Amino acid sequence: MRRRTEGYARWYDAVEWGGVGHTARAFSLLADVDRSARAADDGVLASLSGSTRASLLRQAGRHRLAATIDGRALLSVGGPRRDGDPHTRAAVLDAVVGLAADHLGQLHLTAARSLLQRARRCVAADDPEWLAGRRPRLRIEWVSAELAMYSGDAPGACSHADAALLIAAAPDTPHRHRVKTSLIAAAAAATAGRSAEASDQAARVGARAAEHGLLPLEWASSALRTGLNPSDTAVAADLARLRADLIRRGVPFEHRVTASG
Repeated sequence: MRRRTEGYARWYDAVEWGGVGHTARAFSLLADVDRSARAADDGVLASLSGSTRASLLRQAGRHRLAATIDGRALLSVGGPRRDGDPHTRAAVLDAVVGLAADHLGQLHLTAARSLLQRARRCVAADDPEWLAGRRPRLRIEWVSAELAMYSGDAPGACSHADAALLIAAAPDTPHRHRVKTSLIAAAAAATAGRSAEASDQAARVGARAAEHGLLPLEWASSALRTGLNPSDTAVAADLARLRADLIRRGVPFEHRVTASG
């Protein structure tokens, strides 16, 4: 039991290290989590670890590899369902929503849409807790907004971004999730043709991300701003600097990475 408890504590630590861009540290902790999961024969812990590893790879643009790992994570926990303890429900939803994001990154829009529908059927709309309630609902809205952007559905993107902002408005929402939600909203505004608003909002997101040490989100906000105004050499320089900092922290970028990656 002690080993199992330590495994979940290390998983939480890995999530936090990954969120601030210390990916090598997060991967090292996840390796420890995997060992704990095997020793305890804990499929839920193995699934959570796998989905977290996949999310870090997805941030680096490695969507195909992330999809393989998310698929294994879903198998480890036994497939989509709404029962079980909060960690079990969180593991199911992390894997399904992660798979949707993986397919979206490969432009498999129909598969992404189907997986998001499965996630919505699994998530408890009335669960006020964070781990298996508001957190997965927020992630579903993020990926749904991105799917709408890829599909050219600007109203849909803004609608999902607004839904995410409402969920993230709860006072106990972690800073990282608040900042990412604002970034999604900025990207949705850009999709709707409100470029100046999107650029201003992305700049605010970058400042908030820097304040809280959220290097991956600071980089993503600079990527969005560069996409909106490629001639802004100062932002382009920031983007290059932030990418280099992330590489030093162990982010395994592919050679070609899009702003959405």
